[in-house]
Amino acid sequence: MKNDVTGLVVIDDGGSNTVVVTRNGTEVFPSVKGIYGNRTLTQVTSKYDFIVDYCGERFVLGSLAKFDCDYPIQLFSKSKQHDFFDLSVLTAIHQYGYSSNCIVVSVPVRMHTDEEKNGRIKRLKGSHTITVNGVMKTFLITDVKVSAESTTAYWIKQPKGESYYLDIGSRTVNYSKVINVDGHCRMIDTASGTFFDKGLEALGEDFNTKALADYLCGQLLAKWNPDSKVYLLGGGALNAELVNRIKYYFKNAEVMENPLTANAEGMYVLGGIGYGMD
Repeated sequence: MKNDVTGLVVIDDGGSNTVVVTRNGTEVFPSVKGIYGNRTLTQVTSKYDFIVDYCGERFVLGSLAKFDCDYPIQLFSKSKQHDFFDLSVLTAIHQYGYSSNCIVVSVPVRMHTDEEKNGRIKRLKGSHTITVNGVMKTFLITDVKVSAESTTAYWIKQPKGESYYLDIGSRTVNYSKVINVDGHCRMIDTASGTFFDKGLEALGEDFNTKALADYLCGQLLAKWNPDSKVYLLGGGALNAELVNRIKYYFKNAEVMENPLTANAEGMYVLGGIGYGMD
């Protein structure tokens, strides 16, 4: 019998989008937030319009903040120890989670440190009361696992031998090398990392497909073989010009089947193994 009280919730809380995976499916909503303020014409008309009350403050979030907000906030900080990311996680659980939740969240590869992981765990673990669109819920986060962005995509198909992952997001660009020999998986730290401030939206008006691809690949060629199998994911993998320029350097690069949700899908597989559930 399906347990509707306890479950695994994966939240890949990016700067542009928040991807949520549960046993019931996958949801993607804008991560944009803003202060509610003195609004008089606010209507919740779409699936991802959220009015959120938390800790005595009222916010607009999701599509509502993206399209109808004086000061839409997107955070491009290195750390995710911030209310911006907490609200993404708690809103996701309110909408799609359970009374008791084991969760997996993400951080950039180079922020996958004990300090950052423990900080996120401390902020999220425990009981939370939050109101979304007038519905108040209290739920428990019983455990938090923190995964590294890009590396988790490996778990979708778990290819043999060496595989490489380039995750081009809105905040950061993460890259990782994974070796699978005889069923034993090893993440290669010396060939993995994060390009901060090079995400598509973090670059702002400076974003240029050729310049970004040349920069990223120029750096990666110091660590990766040009004949390597490179899997592309993240929002940048939906940009055909950017993908074609990356293939100029890595001819065997290919876009993953669902690049926008690949991190979260891999996190769900890994979370199911770690928690022994779903």
